Amino acid sequence: MKLILIRHGESTYNKFNRENPQKRVFTGQFDTPLTDMGRQQALQLQQFQELRTIETVYASTLSRAFETAQLATNRKDILLDERLKERSLGELEGQSLADLTDFCATLPQDFTHSFHTKAPGGESYTDVLQRMHAFFSDYWHDEMAVFSHQGCIRTIMMHLMNLTEAETLRLQIPNCYPIVLEGERVGEFIQKTSNS
Repeated sequence: MKLILIRHGESTYNKFNRENPQKRVFTGQFDTPLTDMGRQQALQLQQFQELRTIETVYASTLSRAFETAQLATNRKDILLDERLKERSLGELEGQSLADLTDFCATLPQDFTHSFHTKAPGGESYTDVLQRMHAFFSDYWHDEMAVFSHQGCIRTIMMHLMNLTEAETLRLQIPNCYPIVLEGERVGEFIQKTSNS
């Protein structure tokens, strides 16, 4: 099986958080659109040869991932799946760190990068990993592309490559950079160099 994992293009919140780290906004499953740069990143993926011939394309139902998939592939048969959405941050989604200083002081320190701790009403990485187990139990194609989000892609790689929690949380998933995995069994996939 060949799997191409692609994080959506730059979103409005990605841009805002990069430019305003002290006022960071919690995104999670909040449906923030692509920026002009995000759309350009997605269009550049049309040059990625392996994506042109892929059998099946899945995308998160969040617009930033679905629009990236549309722009990158020009396909009308993209399959949407709720399980490919970003990790939920519950009550924090769409809220600014600057406006929640007192509230955040009561939260566990590691909730943003934890397999066990959740934001109020949100998910942990373990919850996302369970979604990925279910997704791959339902769908397994010889060749497929998945357009999703950092948290989701991290747990897909963990699931398929048998990574530890620490290895998973260290993964950096750039916007619109194709990650190619190949393998036949869960836990035995390897990452190939993408020819972008």
